[in-house]
Amino acid sequence: MLSPIPALPGLVGRRLGLRVGLQVVETVSCSRLGTPSNQGLFQDGDVVIGGLFNVHSKPPATNNDFTQLPDFKRCTSLENLPLQYIYAMVFALEEINHSTTLLPGVKLGYYIHDSCGVALWAMQAALSLVGGDSANCNSTDPLGYSSGYEEGIGEKKGVQPVPLIIGGSSSEEAKILSRSLGPLSVPLMSYTASCPCLSDRRQYPHFFRTMPSDIYQAWAIAQLAIRYNWTYVGAVVVNNDYGLVAIKLFQEETQEAGVCVEFIETLQRENIMSDARRAALTIQASTAKVILIFTWYTDVRELFLQLSKINVTDKQFVASEAWSTSADLLKDPVTSVVARGVLGVAIRSRVIPGFEYFIRSLKPSRRPDDTFLREFWEKVFSCNPGATPLSKYASSLPSQADRLLQKASQPPCSGTESLEGVQNHFTDTSQLRVTYNVYLAVYAAAHALHTLLCPSETAHLETTAPPALLQKASNP
Repeated sequence: MLSPIPALPGLVGRRLGLRVGLQVVETVSCSRLGTPSNQGLFQDGDVVIGGLFNVHSKPPATNNDFTQLPDFKRCTSLENLPLQYIYAMVFALEEINHSTTLLPGVKLGYYIHDSCGVALWAMQAALSLVGGDSANCNSTDPLGYSSGYEEGIGEKKGVQPVPLIIGGSSSEEAKILSRSLGPLSVPLMSYTASCPCLSDRRQYPHFFRTMPSDIYQAWAIAQLAIRYNWTYVGAVVVNNDYGLVAIKLFQEETQEAGVCVEFIETLQRENIMSDARRAALTIQASTAKVILIFTWYTDVRELFLQLSKINVTDKQFVASEAWSTSADLLKDPVTSVVARGVLGVAIRSRVIPGFEYFIRSLKPSRRPDDTFLREFWEKVFSCNPGATPLSKYASSLPSQADRLLQKASQPPCSGTESLEGVQNHFTDTSQLRVTYNVYLAVYAAAHALHTLLCPSETAHLETTAPPALLQKASNP
């Protein structure tokens, strides 16, 4: 008797055919749960690498009453630094495509999505990437991953599935994606997920990262506390593995030194305003002068705004690497009063030759299909970089159409706008930390592909199926 086979998350199976050898003897009919996303940055290639980044920081409120499918509206508040991560990936891929020694004759493409810092969005985008972003999968083709590549280099059927994803911007997101993509043997390479738990190869055999484990920053902050005799501290942490594991490691490291953690307040992205207000009041009432903060910089920004409202300026804040180098907190006159004198740890910065020129040379006129760059241009220059025919709005989602119509009311750009004189997180390449992690992740993926494809003249793109790539990523 055959036991039921669990359906792939995000797909609803209607009929499941038996498989004899490599052939399906009954038609497979299934459809995706939800609408495939058309928001992102796309470039076809012989092999396509997926990317997931938190381009926007404010997810919309959703009404989860479980009586209808959730209405996922557009995220807002474009973030400059994650946008830089995206173009670090694009820059690295363009470098590799021009290389004569790394993957010669193979063009790498990319499908990049905005996960908006929400695990559910990341999951939907990841399944679109590995499934080819098709609304249905009605097919009588063999159920092999390589069906998208079976015609050979440079040819594909429909939208290509990706054999590897660079993403997992938080430890929580990385854990969810790794477990979901694990049955498909799709490698996930993260540039910021730092939970020590992700080093467990038994639980996460398909996970890789270019980011150090939190063990090191927790140890460094613990040594600061011991060195300066901070016997009484408070803590504000994000309510996931990044924050909770980090503070646990800190407590374990300082226990014998007599360091007491007076309180631990947690922040949740979906309730950030109320959580930040509660944490600010706790900090105000506390006798602890040193406050440890393990969370994302956008959450810290809201926390410091709440602290400034109640005039809390006498605390020493210790920052985790996720926000220690955020200059926005010091540039903002409201938060700078609270942020002044912050101590913190940071990952090491690196130089990427040619990247600054690449960033400052970007123009919407040269990348007409780049929606991220277009939105950034509108934000920086307050103009419309190119008129979109009204007929095109009709095929857009309602929320997207509203935004396009709203932006159409902006004055047109003159065409002389340039990023040469613009100074912000996107154009600042003086301290490339996470940006370099992204760049490094792309090259790690490329070297795994090179090992897979280039030793043999008879290698075909069918060999870029996830299981083969996973083996090379594990043993480059």
